[in-house]
Amino acid sequence: MKLALTCFSLLLSGAFGIAQQPAQSSLQNTPAFQTSAPVSALQQRAATGDAQAQFELGRAYEDGSGVPQDDAKAVEWFRKSAEQGNAQAENSLGVMYALGRGVPRDREEAVRWYKKAAKLGSADGMYNVAISYFNGEGAEENTTLACTWMVAAQRKGDAQAAEALKHIEDQIGTAMGRCRYDLAGMYEKGDELPQDLPAALQVYTEEAQKDHKQSIFASEAQFKLCQLYAAGKGVPRDYAQARAWCKKSETPFSYVVLGRLAEKGLGGDKDRNEALKYYRDAAVLSVPDGIMECGRLESESGTHDGWKNAYFWYAIGVDRRFAGASEKLQQVAAQLSEKERAAAGKVVQELAQIANQPAHG
Repeated sequence: MKLALTCFSLLLSGAFGIAQQPAQSSLQNTPAFQTSAPVSALQQRAATGDAQAQFELGRAYEDGSGVPQDDAKAVEWFRKSAEQGNAQAENSLGVMYALGRGVPRDREEAVRWYKKAAKLGSADGMYNVAISYFNGEGAEENTTLACTWMVAAQRKGDAQAAEALKHIEDQIGTAMGRCRYDLAGMYEKGDELPQDLPAALQVYTEEAQKDHKQSIFASEAQFKLCQLYAAGKGVPRDYAQARAWCKKSETPFSYVVLGRLAEKGLGGDKDRNEALKYYRDAAVLSVPDGIMECGRLESESGTHDGWKNAYFWYAIGVDRRFAGASEKLQQVAAQLSEKERAAAGKVVQELAQIANQPAHG
């Protein structure tokens, strides 16, 4: 079932008079565009390159407000404004492409302009990207991505988005956690939305505070918070908070981070044994860094037992073709007898055979 956009927009029926249309612009709450400036003054400003005036003139031509209605002229002025980075114009140009007004209908081109508007913080652009993904128009149908973009539009203040989300949530259910987790990542990276680290932190925190049974992404969000606090990214660096979030997380790499914090005494006591325990936890879960850190920490002990243990871990690294494992293995091998090396190698081979056995059931 497609979302009929007019169900969530009381905005465009006056301007366009058709169903299933995208949100227009931040001026969409009036049935027809009204410019605050005389059209002649608007035309003069637009001619000098004023991007906002160009957008408003495009709206005037779109609606026939003070000038003869002319979709081609509307597109011309929207494009001039959009090419200067005006988010309203970018979204409006996308709408014209989606509806085939003033240009041949091209929904993929529409989505391209919606995304440009969204990158500049346009809630309407975000909403229209969401609808495009939901309906599979101009983009491959993807309900989860539609949800992510719709949550972004809602958080930006789009009044339609909350109602639209109800329909999306009916389809994806528990995958809402994925939507919010992905949105936090978009805020963090700033590739498709304006980078907003406080917003990323807030969304990660909302998801991280859920029970693991309530959201399968709670653990991932907890690990993200661990990383952000450890790096001081978007928040003051706080190793104690990093430790606390990593301990809650069940992601395999969280054990590596906990090991490094314990080894360096960050956010708590410096404890080599605790660090080794965490590295082993990661190694058992086949985390490459966990295996290599076990080898390093054991070899640094300077004891014969430590070298034997290090040889075992580095041999696993060699078997799995980890970068640098072969060189490390050779260094440790020089400290051991041929018999000791053979014994460790045999265990590694047995483990590899077990790991490669097909699952039954």
